[in-house]
Amino acid sequence: MCTVARRISLARLFWTFFRIGLLTFGGGVAMAAVMRYELVLKRRWLGEDDFVSAMSTATAVPGVIAVNLAFLQGQRFGGLPGAGAAVLGTICPSFFVILLIVGFALPHFDHPTVAVFLKGCAIAVSGQIAFATYTFARRVRRNWRTGLACAVGLTVLLLGLHPIWAVVAAAGLSYFLQEPNGLSDTNGSEESQEGDA
Repeated sequence: MCTVARRISLARLFWTFFRIGLLTFGGGVAMAAVMRYELVLKRRWLGEDDFVSAMSTATAVPGVIAVNLAFLQGQRFGGLPGAGAAVLGTICPSFFVILLIVGFALPHFDHPTVAVFLKGCAIAVSGQIAFATYTFARRVRRNWRTGLACAVGLTVLLLGLHPIWAVVAAAGLSYFLQEPNGLSDTNGSEESQEGDA
């Protein structure tokens, strides 16, 4: 269900996306799962369909998925200033964490405790990505077009081709496999009008 965009203060946008960036390891799809929880389930700023649509756009354009998604949602709720606040909130935690790692943790990376912690983070991120993939996959219509698109993506992956070919193939498939807009609805409405006459 689509929701009407509301105006949200820049401070609230910044803090919301700062929390998302702070509580997420891995970025990308892993961060999208946390973003969905914050924006759709907890705060109800977005409908499920709106978020999935934004996620599709964020993954299709160049750049970091989490930053693209933050930009889109920030712009939706606060225009360009809102986009800036959301992006800044998303990247600030990572920036400060990297500074802490370089300043304090880097010399201790070989320590067994640190190695176990990082391994645990990797496992947690894998779980987040798997959950996000499952969540978004449930929203996809299951038909032969979807199956063909998945087959092309899998082929590109197995052949070890550059990811740009997956994007090109997906764009081509989207163009050639799209359903004609409004043809069936138009015919149906004309038939109903004839029946009423």
